[in-house]
Amino acid sequence: MRPSRQWILYSLLRIGIFAAALAVLMLVGVPAWIAAITAAIIGACISYLFLRPQRDAVAKSLWEYRHTRHADVDADAEDGDDDGVASGERSEREREAQPDAVDERREAGQL
Repeated sequence: MRPSRQWILYSLLRIGIFAAALAVLMLVGVPAWIAAITAAIIGACISYLFLRPQRDAVAKSLWEYRHTRHADVDADAEDGDDDGVASGERSEREREAQPDAVDERREAGQL
């Protein structure tokens, strides 16, 4: 099964469990806000107990996507951006977009 189908199936199952629990609680007459919180807790517990194969498949597809070569194509560029931010340097584009106070005073003739 394709990873996108796994994500959709798992999400729909989780939403369905929540909706079923919410509907039952609302039919019983529980106030809406309590029913929503309780349905979320019930849905989380049921999905944790019974949806392990689907959860594992989604986790595996996420891991595979994250660790493939196409996931880090621009990692060097991102690392370069992080290095510049860490050292306090501003890029040329940032300097043009946001001139610092010295540039503004110089243009106003105060320096």
